[in-house]
Amino acid sequence: MGQTNYRIYIIDTETGERCVWFLGTTLDSWTLAVPRYLWNLPWHAGKVSFNCSLNKTTGLYDKYQMETQSSWAEASVRLVQSKNDSFDFPGFPDTESALVYLTHPLAGFYNRRDRKLGTYRVWHKELEVKPAKLQSAKLKLLSDLGIVKESEQNSPYSVLIEPINEFTIYLPPTVIN
Repeated sequence: MGQTNYRIYIIDTETGERCVWFLGTTLDSWTLAVPRYLWNLPWHAGKVSFNCSLNKTTGLYDKYQMETQSSWAEASVRLVQSKNDSFDFPGFPDTESALVYLTHPLAGFYNRRDRKLGTYRVWHKELEVKPAKLQSAKLKLLSDLGIVKESEQNSPYSVLIEPINEFTIYLPPTVIN
C-alpha cells in the first residue's frame, strides 16, 4: 500500500527529546478507516502509484517515481541514485549525528481530527538509508500550508531512501489534555 507521511522535525521543549510534528498521512488502502475514525488521526485517502526500478546488483534505484492523487495532499517525487551519491549534512558535526537526528525520532505529536492534541510513539531498527538525487518534487500540501514554497521544493536539505523497513507504532495514540 502506498503511504506518504508529512512531518516536521521538532524538539520537545519540556523534555529536550527530538520528535516530529505530524501533519498527516495519505494512504492508499481501505485500512485508512481505523486510524482516521477510531483514533482521529489526520489520515487522508490518496491513490498512490509507483514506477520504480531497483538495481539488484547495486541495491540502488535507477528510477524512482511516486505520484499521489488526493484532495488533501497531491504529490509527485522523482529521484535517482548513483554509487557516486554521498551524504552531505551541513550543520551537523558528522554523518552519524545527522542520521540519528533525521531518521530516529521516536515520539510524534499531531492535531487530531477532533482538534485535540495527540501523541504517539514508534520504534524501528536503525535505518539503512542511502543518499539519492532529487530530479523533481511537487508536494502541494507543503506549499498550500506555506511551509515550503513550490519553487523551493526541488532543493531539499537531503534525500534519503531505503527500499523497505519495518517499524512498530505503539497504539492506541494518546490524547494530551
